[in-house]
Amino acid sequence: LDGKPGNGFHINISVNANDGSDQLYHMIAGILSKVKEMTAFLNPTEESYKRFGVDKAPKYISWSSENRSQLIRIPAAVGEYRRAELRSPDPTANPYLAFALMIYAGLYGIENKLTMPEAADINLYKADSKTLANYKTLPNNLSSACAIATASDFIRSHIPTSILDIYCSK
Repeated sequence: LDGKPGNGFHINISVNANDGSDQLYHMIAGILSKVKEMTAFLNPTEESYKRFGVDKAPKYISWSSENRSQLIRIPAAVGEYRRAELRSPDPTANPYLAFALMIYAGLYGIENKLTMPEAADINLYKADSKTLANYKTLPNNLSSACAIATASDFIRSHIPTSILDIYCSK
């Protein structure tokens, strides 16, 4: 509904390495590096994009453990409860595809030992345009998200062409 907050489908994910090492930050870095490519599957309707950047739905590709305006938030939890929360998906997402892509992106980050960008410990909803210019954004609409997904080697290696066509060749 225009002018009303949309529903989020915040997905929490954690990592538990067999060797006891802390792989959470590599996993998050992987998700951040692939999130634009995954967005067509996390937000599969044109209406999905009306939430981004308003009413506490993220627009910028960022993370923080201190602020809820970020795309990925690390809640204050320790031990087995330590996790990351991806805040852009909405309830129209197919959870099987969303979870699979998040896992593949997280594994990509772990396998390549990606490092996370600097934390965005600010409220991006209240930040000035100069600050916001430092952040990449999620796609603005489904058409852009589909163009990014269709051109993505990552997506083509994990999503069958028939499924990609259903989502992006409507």
